[in-house]
Amino acid sequence: MFFFDRAFRSFFLGGAVFASLAMWVWWWNYPLPRMPLAGVVPLHWHAHEMVFGYALATVTGFLLTAVMNWTGANSASGRLLALIFAFWVGARLGYLINSPLWLIALLDLSFALGLFLHFVVPIIRARQWKQMGLASKFLMLFLANALFYAGVAGWYSQGADYGITLGLFLVLAINLTMMRRLIPFFTEKALGLPEMPNSKWIDIFAIVGFLALMIAAAFFPTHWATSVIAFPLAATHLIRAVRWYHPRIWRITLLWPLHVSYAFMISGMLLYGFTGLDLVNESQAIHGLAAGGIGLLCSSIMARIGLGHTNRNVFEPPASVNGIFALLAATAVVRVFMPIAFPSHYILWIHLAQWGWSLAFLWLAALYWPILARPEPESDSGLRLL
Repeated sequence: MFFFDRAFRSFFLGGAVFASLAMWVWWWNYPLPRMPLAGVVPLHWHAHEMVFGYALATVTGFLLTAVMNWTGANSASGRLLALIFAFWVGARLGYLINSPLWLIALLDLSFALGLFLHFVVPIIRARQWKQMGLASKFLMLFLANALFYAGVAGWYSQGADYGITLGLFLVLAINLTMMRRLIPFFTEKALGLPEMPNSKWIDIFAIVGFLALMIAAAFFPTHWATSVIAFPLAATHLIRAVRWYHPRIWRITLLWPLHVSYAFMISGMLLYGFTGLDLVNESQAIHGLAAGGIGLLCSSIMARIGLGHTNRNVFEPPASVNGIFALLAATAVVRVFMPIAFPSHYILWIHLAQWGWSLAFLWLAALYWPILARPEPESDSGLRLL
């Protein structure tokens, strides 16, 4: 069946639909819980499902498609891909229909393990050792998810919090790896620019600094040491972002959201610096990284790859897709910065952001449903950039 020939169709479409549905559920359960959610606290459910549900689905669609192109192996396709997708769907629905927690955990961990195996096995067979860094992150995501379930099952008191934080930063690490490769490449190709050299020292400091921030966020987010890590890290990424920037990016529909998502991630790192000084709530830093960074990045990747891998032109996206990205960016501003500026209306800002996110992803799913849920046109007018 064509729908499961590559991972991007099922996981991009499923991820967009779930992103909208999950945020409506979060709105319904905030600030007062109204659903049992398999016994998981709504805040933990929301955080977990945004990381291991929505974000990881989009990463899965992108990288399980990419690994087939890199290795030439037909690894994540057909029945095996359908099975992995079924595990993912089953775990998401399990919470909503209040299934036993052990069953949800089994389905969710089966999905995470299937993702790791379908990425690492073709990499090993093709001896593409440079991709093992990504493979190791998928393994660590499996372990972080297991840690979360150990926490909500009562086996380890801090497991849920540690699992969510580590999962978030691992997804961010994958996203930053993708951005390091894709933003300069797409910018060069779209604008006809010469190749942009990347500084080895910036790369090293960005990796080491991000690992340090992950540890700080998990274990001592409000300590001054977090500020010592976060401020230089944000400055490092800002230098890189400025080097990648070109004024003409705003003319390219599927390019400017990548740069804006990077800007949100940098703002999240900066806000972690203020969190370490106890000047900003950690939630604002997290949502700078997640709502702005991951939300915009994953939606724009879905929009671009959804066209390029269905033989459509990535420079001629659906006309209204700009509105989706603008809505997501505005939603992230409301969620991240308005509670800082006007904290007395905190719940209002959360609700507005919930509605904005849900509507944006519902719009994205409706727009890309005919593209992803139908066979692609025979003529190849697109650019495959994986």
